[in-house]
Order: sequence, then structure tokens, then C-alpha cells
Amino acid sequence: MEKISTLRAFKRHARPILAGVTAGLCLLWVQSALAAPNQDLEKEAKTCDRAIQAQERRLHIPAGLLSAISHAESGRWNASDAAIVAWPWTVTTGGKGHFLPNRADAVAYVKALQDDGVENIDVGCMQINLKYHPDAFVSIEHGFDPHANAAYAAEFLAVRFKVSKSWIKAAGDYHSTTPDLNRAYRNKVAKLWKDGPKSTAVAASRATHLVPVDLGRTKRFNLAFRARNASGAVARPGQAIANRLNALKPGANLRRSPGQNTAEAFAAKRQAQIMAWRQTNGLAPIAAPSP
Repeated sequence: MEKISTLRAFKRHARPILAGVTAGLCLLWVQSALAAPNQDLEKEAKTCDRAIQAQERRLHIPAGLLSAISHAESGRWNASDAAIVAWPWTVTTGGKGHFLPNRADAVAYVKALQDDGVENIDVGCMQINLKYHPDAFVSIEHGFDPHANAAYAAEFLAVRFKVSKSWIKAAGDYHSTTPDLNRAYRNKVAKLWKDGPKSTAVAASRATHLVPVDLGRTKRFNLAFRARNASGAVARPGQAIANRLNALKPGANLRRSPGQNTAEAFAAKRQAQIMAWRQTNGLAPIAAPSP
């Protein structure tokens, strides 16, 4: 399911997903200021795996297949184990994704996107698309429950297996029923499934369009995080982060008259600024244009 824009204005982006639950062949991950610190990564490294393995046993899905799909969908690098792990607080839209540090921040980020009119959003371990699967969860919070997220994905995969009579074909359908997209995705999952967790990082590194991680920037973020902890600062709740993101959007604090669009409001504000500047500097006001 598709992968998110960063601290700039959220970009509306939707593309059809035929029977699949995902929306991107390759992960386009960007390590951001909201990325989880190392200690959180270690704490949550097995969260998705436990939920996914339970669903594989429940629905008699071949061991490791659903896990391979999760690594293709929400996998992130875990340096301690030198492997990719599925991240439960992943939010994706518009072809890019973020790994949020915790469930509260992930929920707040999705709500901020929806408030901005974005509908095409993937969530959780298995990246379930909220637009194309509107009845998958009773709430956004429910969508980030690893067990609920994995259960929906497992049931969807089982339904596709009944149609195709092949688990690997069902894995391709999880992404798309478009032949070329289906074939490429199931080949990728087959590779991850065959090689197992130890080779996941190698296979993922061969994916096209993978955005390299800025290690210097990540180090600065981690140092800032440790400094805040050392000072006793309280971590901001998820809604505070969502409010901060919304405040960065162009026109977020712009006052508009009834019926006035953003461009008109910007023009009126700019005109008022120019007139105030001319008055401060003793210049005559600009004459209004003739009708």
C-alpha cells in the first residue's frame, strides 16, 4: 500500500489499486525527524513478526510468506540484527513513507493527512490502504493494532489464494492484479520468502528507486533526541506533532474572507503589507486601479 510526503504541505496523490492491498512495488523510505530512535526500534522490532506469524498459523498460510510480504511493505533496517524488520507505525501516501516512532504519532499523522483531504493512505505492518479498504478497521487506532492489521492482510491473502490456487500468485494479487505489476511484485516476494530474514536486507537493497538514508542527518536527530531526554523535556504527544505539521503548510495561518480563495487572500495580504510599508516610509498610497 502506497508510501509519504515529509514536513512540507501534504500532496494529494491517488492511483488505482486493482484487487491488491498495496500501492507501491518498491519502498521509497525517507528517514525523517519523526523517525523512531534506536531504542524504540529495538523495542518494536518483533511487534509485527509476532502478529504476522500468529495469522500464518491461524489461516494455514505457508510459514514466512506473510512475513515476506510485510518486509516488502513496511520493512526498515535494523542495524542490531543486520536485517529488515516490518515497522508497525508506518504511514504511507503519494509514493513515499515515514516510520513514525509510536502508535500515537502514527494515528495523529494519519488524521492530519485526512484533515488535509488526503484519502490514499496505507497504514501499519501490512500497509492496508484506507481508501480502497474503508471497512478494514473500525478506527484509525484500530488500523495500527498489529494483530488487527495482520489479520486483515492474512484474510485478504487467503481469499486471493482461493481464486488463484497458488500462494505466490496470491501474493502478487495482494499488490495488484495488473499483470506486469503482479509479476514483478510476486517475484520480489518469492525472493524474500526463499532467502528468509537474513537475506531480506540484500534483496531489499536491489529494489529500484530506494531513497538512500542521510546518515549524518539521522545522527543529528538522534543527538537532539538524547539532549531533550537529558534535559528532562517531555516528549510531545502525537496531536502536537500533527499540529506542528499543519502549521508548516502554506496558508495555514492565512485569514480569508467568506468566499475568498487562497490566492486571493495572499494577494490581499500582500497589498496590505505594501500599503503599510509605504505609509511607514512616508510614501503616497498607490492609487486604486480605474474600473
